Amino acid sequence: MPPAGRGARAGIEPVRFDWSDQSTYETARNGVDAMYLVAGPVPGPEHADYVRALLDGATRAKRVVLLSTFGLDQAPPENPLRRIELAVESSGLPYTILRPVAFMQNFSEGLRWDESFAAGIRERDEIVGRGGDGIMSYVSSEDIAAIAAITLTEDGHEGKAYAPVGPEPLTLTQVAEHISWVAGRPIRYIETDHRPMRDPLLAAGVPPETAEHNSQLHTYAFSSSMFGVLNDDILDVTDRPPVSFAEFAVGAAAAWLR
Repeated sequence: MPPAGRGARAGIEPVRFDWSDQSTYETARNGVDAMYLVAGPVPGPEHADYVRALLDGATRAKRVVLLSTFGLDQAPPENPLRRIELAVESSGLPYTILRPVAFMQNFSEGLRWDESFAAGIRERDEIVGRGGDGIMSYVSSEDIAAIAAITLTEDGHEGKAYAPVGPEPLTLTQVAEHISWVAGRPIRYIETDHRPMRDPLLAAGVPPETAEHNSQLHTYAFSSSMFGVLNDDILDVTDRPPVSFAEFAVGAAAAWLR
């Protein structure tokens, strides 16, 4: 639920919801016919059970859209994130799964558990990460939101999975070049290991095994180029091409001003 006076809109009644508190489920799903599910910044093995419990009582839901992660359809069934997908798929409700690659906004708004990219660019003129020459087809969260809105409100997407990706695969060095151009000063990419991703997770209270696993997966995603793919999912669903990184950078320039 958003803080009082913030994020509220006319005709919308915010309610408290907490994945770990099933007493909040009924109020959240009462009268709801479409549900957009985000399992949390660092889902653990228990989140699949949370999702299953929420959907078990969602008798009026006509559509369920899950925000997942690119490539999870290839993950083993015991993977915590894949278990969440399977819980949705086996719910008996019409569902759509969105599996985007990394967000462009990670560079301007910070990661979900740390401000490392945004703060590093603004304060030190650097992007520190583990990517090497690996490529990533970064996608704008605006495009993901557009697909989510359509799949939540229109028929024809039941049982489908979409993988929103941007229009061009980029290395982190190329990302730094785009940001340098709009920031008006050189931004450099600095190679590191997985610790800058793991340590903030540990500081946030994430169990060590989960923090290590997630940071290693993050490193692999950036360095392996497996997320450097192209497809027409955004165009096919929204009837417009995906936002380019150059377009995103121009709109996000204020995030990197000193």
